[in-house]
Amino acid sequence: MDTATTPNRQRVWVTTAEACTALGMSRETLRQLRLRGVLQPGKHYRRWGCTQGRGPLQWHLENVEATITGWSRRNLRG
Repeated sequence: MDTATTPNRQRVWVTTAEACTALGMSRETLRQLRLRGVLQPGKHYRRWGCTQGRGPLQWHLENVEATITGWSRRNLRG
């Protein structure tokens, strides 16, 4: 396969550290949004690895960003 003609594919699922950097938020903020049900499994995050459901999380940046932008606007209105 010729890499010069193959477009670079951006990864859809990223690590927690990468998500924090890209979104400009802490691990704790992501955790709280997940625990409060703002971020949902399968859509916003997933576990990976063969660790019986306790593997590290991966995040779907596009879905997370769209959701937290809408959520913030709704929850910051006075």
